[in-house]
Amino acid sequence: MSDPSPRHRVAVTGIGTVSAAGNGHVRFWESITGDQDGPSDGSIRDFDPSPWFKPNEAKRSDPYILYSVAAAEMALEDAGHPVVKGARTGVVMGNLYGAAGSLERQRDVLESRGPGLVAPTLCALSCEDACASTLSIRFGCQGPSKLVVTACATGTAAVGEGAALVADGTCDTVIAGAVLGPLTEVIRASYQNLRIVSPSSRVRPFDRRRDGFAFSEGAAVLVLEAAERATERGAHVYGEVAGWALTNDAFHFSKPSGDGIQRCMSLALDRACLSPDEVTHVNAHGTGTTVGDIEETQAIRRVFGAPGPSITSIKGATGHALAASGAFEAASVLLSFENRIIPSAGPDVDLDPEIVGDIVVGPPRPWVPGPSLSNSVGLGGQNASVVLVPPGYASTVRD
Repeated sequence: MSDPSPRHRVAVTGIGTVSAAGNGHVRFWESITGDQDGPSDGSIRDFDPSPWFKPNEAKRSDPYILYSVAAAEMALEDAGHPVVKGARTGVVMGNLYGAAGSLERQRDVLESRGPGLVAPTLCALSCEDACASTLSIRFGCQGPSKLVVTACATGTAAVGEGAALVADGTCDTVIAGAVLGPLTEVIRASYQNLRIVSPSSRVRPFDRRRDGFAFSEGAAVLVLEAAERATERGAHVYGEVAGWALTNDAFHFSKPSGDGIQRCMSLALDRACLSPDEVTHVNAHGTGTTVGDIEETQAIRRVFGAPGPSITSIKGATGHALAASGAFEAASVLLSFENRIIPSAGPDVDLDPEIVGDIVVGPPRPWVPGPSLSNSVGLGGQNASVVLVPPGYASTVRD
């Protein structure tokens, strides 16, 4: 990510989500702050694209694009419909596995009915960047239109990459987020054979009973603006993206080392010009895997010391949206600022004694919003962290 010394503060003025809980960040927030004590089913059933697409448009598209457009439309509406047409607005989206379902279905068409009946739109839909280019075309955004793919760190990386475009002055506004469409059975089976998917379909972050994650679908999109522009137009500001970083463990394709996410958090704090003792909350990757939760919380302890900031994971409520998870979690932190409570990691967490840190368990925790870190970790050793601060937060270090 470019520009280690941002010139422009980056405000978040809009949030849009599509998830199993329904459409919009209000339903998303209700789902992560309500009682969650059962299997996590993050599949989106009977998604209705009609508010944003004509029937024929929807039929020619793919679920991951439908989710992306719906989330972006809601984010822009939430932001008060800023002017985004033109060269000063960019789009950064994250995506993983994209149109894999459409590819499988069209292969069946090829084999059973011949090449002449393969959908001519498939070549565009199966380009992973179609979620970004569709938004650029739909809204007239002529600035950079980028795809980010860093496995399960993708959503957080996309928010950071979008913030970088605003911070360095390339764009006034960036539509940034990530999406996960329906997964094919072969991809699901591969994850299950890696033994990181919960047989019980329950995600129990930090719990001694944890046995892996459960899949979820959806999209989360943020509207990022130069803070001075947001102020000029009187926009509501949820918070600011103050820092971001990407690292790689360079250790193992599927096992986290802990060292990579530790370095990532430290680099993100450096970019935000914040000291560790200013951070009051960490939204952890917290997938409920046996090794991952331990490695991450120990890394948090090494960065922040004891007792350290409060720590939560929302995946017990949402499931794991893979590429989109970090975008949802950035939205969660921003809504925590807005509502002055931190979602719980679970109502009945039986903490693993090897987990260190101030884990938020039981009901949501009231708090005075302060600088927060959101982490994501992905296959291939990928790590991403973003630092989010409440509106108007003034750091003695940053100032």
